[in-house]
Amino acid sequence: MILTTLHALIWAWIGAITMFTVTVSPTVFATLDGPQASAFLRAYFPRLFKYEVAVGLAIIALSIALSTDGETYQYGISVGLVVTLLAYLNLRVIMPRVNIVSDQFVAEPSPATRKQFALLHGLSVGFFMINAISMIALFVFGS
Repeated sequence: MILTTLHALIWAWIGAITMFTVTVSPTVFATLDGPQASAFLRAYFPRLFKYEVAVGLAIIALSIALSTDGETYQYGISVGLVVTLLAYLNLRVIMPRVNIVSDQFVAEPSPATRKQFALLHGLSVGFFMINAISMIALFVFGS
């Protein structure tokens, strides 16, 4: 039962981030102008990252619960720690920096600012991908 709950949590999160990538993100940029899109994303991403932190903590809790038979479910605990850490870094470090650089680019566009934005955005997306791949690997190899 606990393992089934862990698997459901993993796939619910993968579904949520896939839905964002496939539907929400393209729709935002297709229908909203720059300031509106920015306002929406600045409201959306903190919530998304907070939920991702909660998913990581839930993975840790479920993995600890799976450890009650005497054998520690270390892979699950490790994945939960990685997910929690990377989501927290996105929430508290990368996202605020992306917002600052984005504001700088709007005020004074420059190739250097564009490059800095691209690097920070890429890092954030990379963290998302690492978390997704880690969760899928937990599902595949952790059973």
